[in-house]
Amino acid sequence: MDLYAELGYWLFVDIFLGSYFILPIGVSAFCMSVIIYSQNNYWFDGLVFFETWRDVAIGFAVLSVISIGIVRFVFARKSDEDPDINEY
Repeated sequence: MDLYAELGYWLFVDIFLGSYFILPIGVSAFCMSVIIYSQNNYWFDGLVFFETWRDVAIGFAVLSVISIGIVRFVFARKSDEDPDINEY
């Protein structure tokens, strides 16, 4: 494997998986698919959540930001409980 490709792969993994990016986007995509599926099957008696693709994009962005906040809050480590020896 090329050195630059391997370095690029590990940088990608560290940036996106290390900063809780993949999981919240997947959770918000799943929530959006459930909402759109339920809207198309009239589960909410004709209540329309999203009328245009712009509404879908805004809803996805809002759900992504909310889910990122929830994941960071849930998985955040309290610095008072277990201090890290690598903090300088």
